[in-house]
Amino acid sequence: MNILITVSVIVLVLAIGFLTYTMRNHLKKWQQILTALSLLFLTFFEFFRLGNVPGLFGDEAYAMYDSWAIAHYGVDRHLMHNAVYSLTSGGQSVLYEHLTVPLMKAFGMNVTAFRFPMALLTTISIIVLIYALYRNKVNPNVIAGVAFTMSTAQWLLMYCHWAMDCSVIVPMFILTIDFILLGLAGKKYHLYIGFILLALLAYCYIGAWIALPFMYVFTLFFLKKKEKISKKDIIALVIISLIILVPILSYTAVQFLGLPAFKFLWFSVAPLPATRAANSLISFKGNVLNTIISNITAGLSTLATGAVNNSTSSYTSIPKYQLFYLINFIFLIYAIVKIWKNRKQNSDSINYLIGVSLTMLPIIILAQSGFWHWPTVYILTSLWSGIGLGLFFENSSHKAFKILILGLLLIETGLFTGYYFGNYTHDEIKANQLGGYSIDVKQSKHFINELKKLKVDTYYGMPFFNESYMGCLIPTNPHNLNNLDGKWQSNLPNTIQTGPAAYIVPADQVNNYPNLQSLPSKKMEVNYVKYVVFYNQNNN
Repeated sequence: MNILITVSVIVLVLAIGFLTYTMRNHLKKWQQILTALSLLFLTFFEFFRLGNVPGLFGDEAYAMYDSWAIAHYGVDRHLMHNAVYSLTSGGQSVLYEHLTVPLMKAFGMNVTAFRFPMALLTTISIIVLIYALYRNKVNPNVIAGVAFTMSTAQWLLMYCHWAMDCSVIVPMFILTIDFILLGLAGKKYHLYIGFILLALLAYCYIGAWIALPFMYVFTLFFLKKKEKISKKDIIALVIISLIILVPILSYTAVQFLGLPAFKFLWFSVAPLPATRAANSLISFKGNVLNTIISNITAGLSTLATGAVNNSTSSYTSIPKYQLFYLINFIFLIYAIVKIWKNRKQNSDSINYLIGVSLTMLPIIILAQSGFWHWPTVYILTSLWSGIGLGLFFENSSHKAFKILILGLLLIETGLFTGYYFGNYTHDEIKANQLGGYSIDVKQSKHFINELKKLKVDTYYGMPFFNESYMGCLIPTNPHNLNNLDGKWQSNLPNTIQTGPAAYIVPADQVNNYPNLQSLPSKKMEVNYVKYVVFYNQNNN
């Protein structure tokens, strides 16, 4: 795996060098340097300590196990073959887990291997974005500004350094925009690729469904108006898109129209007992208008501060670096003002980005604010912040002020990077925002190996969210997964059970289990929490 990462980084570095060289007649020397260094930073950030930072999150573990199970047994944990929409954890998108199947086959249950495609796609998507802007002859200051903000956007760096099923929406959405922009610059086949990617977004994140139809229709009309596609192209693009969407449309019919589960070609289509889709939306009880206004206000606050008012915010942002978010928010506003003032001179590429941004309004209005549910919105705001930064470079005559602003952003980025690869994982795991729902894989495997040495039949009080983690920590045939859950249990009885067993008690709760204290014990630690493990190796 290390060889694959090394080769990938070398290829990406060469690509960045070639891109910078290609743009040499369009960008000034300082713009070339800023663009190249920004993209290099992004590359090394995304691939550095990929398997260790952050800790393995519960939903990430679900998807990794399903990918591994498909690679080795042809079915996921629910014994479904090529599920269109996974039944796991209240429903998960399947595109990413299928992308990782070859790596799970080649490298086994490996966190680095599972996260590798996310890092690779993210880096490629932003490199291609810069190339697409160059091909559209965008202002060189704007190119440099976008390269900087997209490569240093803290939420994006964090979002794509791990591999939630829905995280793949970020690079896939950027790549979709990339190829539409490339198509605007000339080559029609780029537009076809863009529409294929646009259709595939439906398999990335269910929360984006409320905006994708608007983006699709707008893109068709925009390209037709600009005479980039013909009526025959529209028919062909719609047919291609429908073919791609047939499986997910089949799922929606089963889930929401009550059709029975069925197999379609090589896909399995089954309904979820209960979906988490509603959890992504605002509440429609009470005064809905007030709810919408409060939600939008919270989303703007997240843009300006990086803070999210929910229990999982530390997985997508570290609020103590508010200055970085505030400066980018100011440049976002600056871009909106400047683009509006000069709207008659906007290029096709800028007008397309404006249109795509407007198609995200359903998400802004109906989806709960935050990096989890607004990823496409925050991609576009990061892009507009870069445009604003570039326009600031273009219009400001105060060189010292430019250096000051860029210096502040660089300092914040440096502090953030140092913390992220330093103490962040420790703090994130120790916080245990949902009991045991983020773990250090190396520590956890060692913990399990030490427990196995006790040679008992049942382990009570496992400090992990069993359903998601145990299949990853002890790779198990999905047909036998229930047996694994029976052996390693999260419940902790306060009395001695029949048969050989171990009882894993948090060190600060030992006094709550007086009936276990007659047993031999050993002290252990995992995920920065200390435990006392009582064990009974006898059958009585």
